[in-house]
Amino acid sequence: MNGNPLELVSDKGVVTFLSMCRSYLEGELHKRVLDARHNVSIHPSAEVDPETNFNTSGIITVGRDCRIRKYAVIAPSGGRIAVGENSLLNVFGTLLGPGSVDIGTDVLIGPHTTVVAGNHTFDDPDTPIVRQEVASEGIEIRDDVWIGANCTVLDGVTLGKGSVVAAGSVVTESVPAHTVVGGTPAEQIGARDES
Repeated sequence: MNGNPLELVSDKGVVTFLSMCRSYLEGELHKRVLDARHNVSIHPSAEVDPETNFNTSGIITVGRDCRIRKYAVIAPSGGRIAVGENSLLNVFGTLLGPGSVDIGTDVLIGPHTTVVAGNHTFDDPDTPIVRQEVASEGIEIRDDVWIGANCTVLDGVTLGKGSVVAAGSVVTESVPAHTVVGGTPAEQIGARDES
C-alpha cells in the first residue's frame, strides 16, 4: 500500500481505505507466517497473495520484487522451487515438484499455466500406476522468459534466456534462447531479435 494515508482517505473514502488496509495487513501477515517456516523463504519486497497455496514439503524460495498472484499453487512435493527476482506467477499458476524448478529473473508466467517437474512411471502393467515411482529431472526457466496463459511445461525442459511460449502450448522439449514456440507439442514459430 503506497501513498500518504491522508491522501488515500481523501481520494478513496474511509471505507475503501480501511478495506485497503485490511488487505495489506492480511498479505503481510500471510508472508510472515510462511517466512517463519523452515522451508519457505520470501523476500520482504515480494508480493504474495494470501490466497496462494504453499505446500510445506520441500524448499520454496521467492526472490526480491516477485509477484505471486491469487490462487497460485507452489508445491515442491519434497523437491525445491526457486522463483528469481522480479518474476511473476499469475493467477491460478501452478509450480509442482518433486523435481527442482528453477525460475530466473524477470520471468512472466501467465494465468492457468502449470509447470510440472515430475512424471509417473508406468512400465509395469501388473502394478497400478499410482504405486509406481515418480521420475523427475527438473525444470529450468532462464531469465527474461515469457510463458503465456494456459501453458504446460513438462519435466526435463529448459527454457532458454529470452524465450517465449505462446498461450495454450505444451512444452515437452527444451527451447533455445530467444526462440518463440507454440502449439501442442510446442514447436518453433519464430525468434526474437537478439540486438
